[in-house]
Amino acid sequence: MNDEDLLAVIKMAAMEAVQASKPADVVYGDIVSSNPLQVKMDQKLALSQDFLVVPNELKENLKKGKKVILIQKAGGQRYVVIGTL
Repeated sequence: MNDEDLLAVIKMAAMEAVQASKPADVVYGDIVSSNPLQVKMDQKLALSQDFLVVPNELKENLKKGKKVILIQKAGGQRYVVIGTL
C-alpha cells in the first residue's frame, strides 16, 4: 500500500467515525397526503406513515401541502415529526 492509498483509507475511516457519531439529522419535507400520512422528502423519496413517528399533539395539524420538520434517526429508517412550518 502506497502513501496515497493509506491516506485515502485514513480519510474514509475518519469520515465514517464522524457519521457514526451523528445519531440524528434534521430534515424537511412536504405533506403530500394526510390520510394516510405521506411526506415527500425530495424528488425520489416519499415516506409512508410506517416510517414516521408523529406526536399526538401534531396529528390534527398535518394537512396536505404543509411543510414539516423531521428528525431522521441514525440509519434513516425512522423519522420523528417535530413540527410544521
